[in-house]
Amino acid sequence: MKVLAIIPARGGSKGIPMKNIRKLAGIPLIEHTISVAKKSKIIDKILVSTDSNKIAYLAKSAGAEVPFLRPKKLSDDNTSILTVIKHTLRFLAVNELYEPEIILLLQPTSPLRTSRMIDKSVEILKKSNATCVIGVSRIKSHPYNAFWYKNKYLRPFKSDFQKYYRRQQYPVLYYPTGSIYTLWNKTLKRYNSIYGPRIKPLIIDEEFNIDIDSKFDLFLAEMQILHWKNHNKKFN
Repeated sequence: MKVLAIIPARGGSKGIPMKNIRKLAGIPLIEHTISVAKKSKIIDKILVSTDSNKIAYLAKSAGAEVPFLRPKKLSDDNTSILTVIKHTLRFLAVNELYEPEIILLLQPTSPLRTSRMIDKSVEILKKSNATCVIGVSRIKSHPYNAFWYKNKYLRPFKSDFQKYYRRQQYPVLYYPTGSIYTLWNKTLKRYNSIYGPRIKPLIIDEEFNIDIDSKFDLFLAEMQILHWKNHNKKFN
């Protein structure tokens, strides 16, 4: 079974310029994702979709394929990830006669995922009736405890929020971590979506869940990579 990993990594970034090649614990950010994908027992093709020559060079050096540079019109803030995936699949079908059964979307801004998580997500997809598997974590800042800011005043997001005065009363919710999206190619074709109607979760522990959007996120990820294991030993 052909399993394709797509790593989307455009050059533009507002929070951190050229974020995808910034060093994290001495290694370019994108290389963390490529390295983990290479350790997977299931992935047979790793492709980076980028509009940047610098990112392309680093990605190739790290062992990924970069058979094209993404057009600038598909690399702005409004470009959907669905568009990026479709562009990649069209290129592979025309130029390499390659069509995967399973597609993995691995965003480089989630560098703490493991190859075991990747392979597990594929196993869940294969063994279930799911159209998609996504990495999720249990929500900590619950929306029942949130407020809108309107007309210079805070308005409760949920009108009866006061009855949920204890955290234990909140219904359990999960949110996508952004680290792993695993789907059938047929899901994409049938529903024009990476999700489809039957989404299975891959529960990701808090220690592996970080999405780098700011310089502070980059700092937190580096501290975790460098120090978390030794710190965690103090509690075991």
